[in-house]
Amino acid sequence: MRKLLLIAGTAILVTACKQKTPVYTVQRRILNEAVYASGEIMPGAYYFLKSNSTDLLLQMKVKEGDAVIRNQVLAVLGTPSEQTQAAILQRQVALAGSNANEGSAALNELQERIEQAKQQHEADEVNAARYTDLAKDKAVSEKDAEQARLQAAGSLRTYKALQQQYLSQKNILADKFLQTREQLAANNQVREGKILKSPVNGTVFKIYGKEGELVPLNNPVLMIGLPGTFKLELLVDERDIAKIRTGQKVYFETEVYAGKQFAATINKIIPVLQKESRSFQVEAAVLDSNTFYPQSSVEANIIIRENIPALMIPADYLLKGDSVYLQQGKELRKIHIGTHTRSGDWVEVTGGLKPGDIIAKKE
Repeated sequence: MRKLLLIAGTAILVTACKQKTPVYTVQRRILNEAVYASGEIMPGAYYFLKSNSTDLLLQMKVKEGDAVIRNQVLAVLGTPSEQTQAAILQRQVALAGSNANEGSAALNELQERIEQAKQQHEADEVNAARYTDLAKDKAVSEKDAEQARLQAAGSLRTYKALQQQYLSQKNILADKFLQTREQLAANNQVREGKILKSPVNGTVFKIYGKEGELVPLNNPVLMIGLPGTFKLELLVDERDIAKIRTGQKVYFETEVYAGKQFAATINKIIPVLQKESRSFQVEAAVLDSNTFYPQSSVEANIIIRENIPALMIPADYLLKGDSVYLQQGKELRKIHIGTHTRSGDWVEVTGGLKPGDIIAKKE
């Protein structure tokens, strides 16, 4: 990474009339110091929808630029047979739920038989009581009365048996409904990562595959974002990260708008070193309202000092070991100076010189 010095004004080089040695009068100038960063521009908020397994892209239900709503199905991964299986399970759940409901055809038939058995038992109970009374009066034989009582007891057993059968059948149907729901839930869990839904009301910025293509595990299928706001994702060298603060201004360029400069503000510093690049990622909110294109590359200057009066000298006057030739009358004396920021043609001086001093550059 490189640091940049942006200096207002031009250098004043002074050469004595009868002197061949170029000289420079040390003076204060307005300094803007920046740290260079590169990266890309992204939506203010965005999401990559990925595959949780290696699958075929079965259906793509949107196209790039489409506006979408939260939970809208955008793409389906898998195979046609998996979709067929899911449809079959859904129908089985619907059928099992219908059968398990009160008033279903399967339960209605038993309820009708129970009602008939109840009526039969009630009639047999009345008949048994009548025959018992008649037997006491010797109007019928005791054998006939006993036969009537046995018939009433038998119809009672039939009635109770049908009631038990109804409860058992109801439990069986409920269990069947529960089993099919569990099968559907398990199937849906497997397919959950294969049905990609929008997490927000937003825009489809990018589609990474075509229907019928194989999507590798964890590869993005779509990028969804919030329209209208953008941010920069920048990499800053580890040697410069300590100078970065939230709120600092950023000026950046992108090849999409060649030659035009835009502004942003640092709003997030991610304090984790990326070992591959030895850099830290920082984010900056874009202040301009232009239509930008996600993942476009950018180059940026992060302003770390702005409008600072500083002693500046041309870089070619600085000797090895941070020394310069100071002119004192007709003599040149080599002195050591303190320096801070160096970039391009300029060096900031922090000690050893004062405004008005004249330094020389020996040819």
